Formats: sequence, structure tokens, C-alpha cells
Amino acid sequence: MEFVPATSRLLAANRAAAAYYAAQLRRVGAAQRYLVERGIEAAAGSWWQPGYAPGGWTALLDRLTGLGFTPQELLSAGLARQARTGRLVDYLHHRVVFPIHDLRCNVIGFTGRDLSGRPDAPKYLNTPTTVVYHKAEALFGLGPLLARRRRRDRRPVRVVVVEGAADAIAVHRMAHDHAELLLPVALCGIVLTEQHLRLLTTALAGAPAPPLTLVLDGDEAGRQAFERWLPLLHGWPGAVETATLPDGSDPADLLVRLGPESALRTVLDRVRPAQLARLDRILDRLDPAVLDLWEPETRVRVWRAITPCFRADPRRGADLAALASARLGLPLADVMSGVVNEIA
Repeated sequence: MEFVPATSRLLAANRAAAAYYAAQLRRVGAAQRYLVERGIEAAAGSWWQPGYAPGGWTALLDRLTGLGFTPQELLSAGLARQARTGRLVDYLHHRVVFPIHDLRCNVIGFTGRDLSGRPDAPKYLNTPTTVVYHKAEALFGLGPLLARRRRRDRRPVRVVVVEGAADAIAVHRMAHDHAELLLPVALCGIVLTEQHLRLLTTALAGAPAPPLTLVLDGDEAGRQAFERWLPLLHGWPGAVETATLPDGSDPADLLVRLGPESALRTVLDRVRPAQLARLDRILDRLDPAVLDLWEPETRVRVWRAITPCFRADPRRGADLAALASARLGLPLADVMSGVVNEIA
């Protein structure tokens, strides 16, 4: 049976790694430039604790074994891996790294962005699955944000789900003085899961369910992510919204280009109820301009395509019907009748 070190030792190793990476960041111009280019240079030295994994093969190993951690502990923590030669090497190297925390603010893993430019190096790389880190159950930013939420802060909460760590930090920087308390969290290289939603529910227990907003990159990957994630969110107890950014943009891009206030306004101006956004996409695929809506069979096909939006969010029925009426060029009463008949 493989020996697994105590959880406390794995957490201690990750904590020591985060401190080491943060110290390295101050010495490497390329890593600092990356933060500047993403508009998040203020995160350096803050509780976000971004860092830099050196380009050598054993820099972290040498440091942590010098602090008394064993090779097995570093393997089990996901901080080291076995190379093809059998030698132990650092798991992350030549990357800007962001620590991922649990709800108790323990460092449980890292997400790293490549700076080497090597074609064989994945752009983003996360800690592998360990006893303390499962990427399907971890959200970057959630633990520290909740820990630093002021008890007397009475602002309404909005959960903002983004794709990467830099985007979560960017949204947090944008929203410092916003009327809502935004809690930006990042998925870090994995699709949204039911475990993520349970984690959010646990973290926010005892308060009214806040709206959850998916902020997606304005590219085809972002559009596909919306389609994949939306079915999971039907059970979210609060409102579900989405904001699709301009093509080729992510929150960090907007922060750099527009500054905090204008960037936040650009994001929030694009927030829509998720089922309205879903209906728009369905109608785009149907292409109303070429539909012969005088044909009964065509109308039935349309009603079948759009009715799931009404089922998923009946409270938005009037808004959904108005959108469908406008896009299809049909009387509102016809849309309502068609959907009601389909539901029945």
C-alpha cells in the first residue's frame, strides 16, 4: 500500500511553496510584466499571493527538502513529479502561479500560466489531483474573499464565475467600490461542476441565495462553455445570469484597456438573465429570416426548440415571450399559445 503523508504535512508543503513562489516573483521581470499586462500588478504582495515557479527543474524541491519536507510529501502534495529518468523534478516551472485555497484559506494547490513559450508546454497547468486538491471541487478566490468580507458589509452579494485566476483578480479590482459585493471565482481549467455549486452553497449558507453571473470570454470557446454549464445551473436557488464579453476579450483585457470603472460597466451592461441569452442563441440557430412561419410544421418545430427556456425559468415567461415575438416577427399571443400548447 502506498504511503500517504498526513494532510497537515501536505497543507504545510503547499503553504511553504506559496511563500517561495511569492519571493521568486520579486526577482523575475518577465513574471512581473505578465501581471502588468493583465492589469493585476497590484496583486503582487497582497493576499492573492501570485508567485513565480523558476525555470530550473529542482528549485522548489531543493528549497522544500531543505525545510524538512520529504520527497514523498512533495509528490503527494502535487509539487513534484517523477521524470522519465526516474528523477524527481518540480511539477511547475517557468510559470506565473496563483495559489488555490479551500474555505479555511489553506493553500491546497496552484494554477500556473506558462512563460516559456515552448510549443509543447500547456498554456495553463494546475496541480494534479491530491488528497487535498480536486479541481472539480475547488474555486480559485472563494476562501480568501469570504474570509476578508467585512461582517458589517451589508451590500447584496453577487457570485461572478470566470474562467481564469487573472480574470477573478481583475473583476475584484474593478468592483472594489461597487454597490454590490462581487465574489469573483475562477474554475482554472475545468468545466463548471455540481461540486462547485455545492461548494458555493456551503460557503454562502445562512444568507439569501445571491445571483450567480457567468462572465464568459467573447469567443467560440466561451459560447460553448455557456451551453455546457447552463443545465447544471437549473438548481441554483438564486437568479442565474450571463455576461458575454466582446469578441476576443476577457475581464483582464477590459481592465487594461478601459480602466476599472469602465471595464466593470462594460461587464455589467452585458449581464442578462441566462435563459434570455439561451433563447437568443436558439433563435440564432433557427435563423428566423429563412423560416416559413406560416407553415404549421415549422411553428411546431420552433415551439419545441424554445419551450425548454420557458420551463427552466417560468418567472421570466413574459420576457422570454416578448423576445421570441420580436425575433420571430409573430404576435405575442401566438408565441404564448404555442409555448403553452407545447408545455401541456
